Amino acid sequence: MKIILASQSGVRKQILDKYKIDNEVIVSNVDEDEVKDALLAEGADPLTISKNLAEIKSIKVSIKNPNRLVLGADSVVSLNNELIN
Repeated sequence: MKIILASQSGVRKQILDKYKIDNEVIVSNVDEDEVKDALLAEGADPLTISKNLAEIKSIKVSIKNPNRLVLGADSVVSLNNELIN
């Protein structure tokens, strides 16, 4: 089964390809900065922000591809539990 990678990350695509996991990239076009700002305003920590971004991206792509397996991923950089952009 070909999975959908809901991420623009070239590194994630390379990992899937390296392990011969049949995949295609479909970008979610989520405004990540808007999501980060909203979550930061609510006091979210970097881990929560990363998990939420991955979930939002995968859900958005899944809605358009309901019968496909979608992998959502996101990473953020933090120092002392503070997000670094």
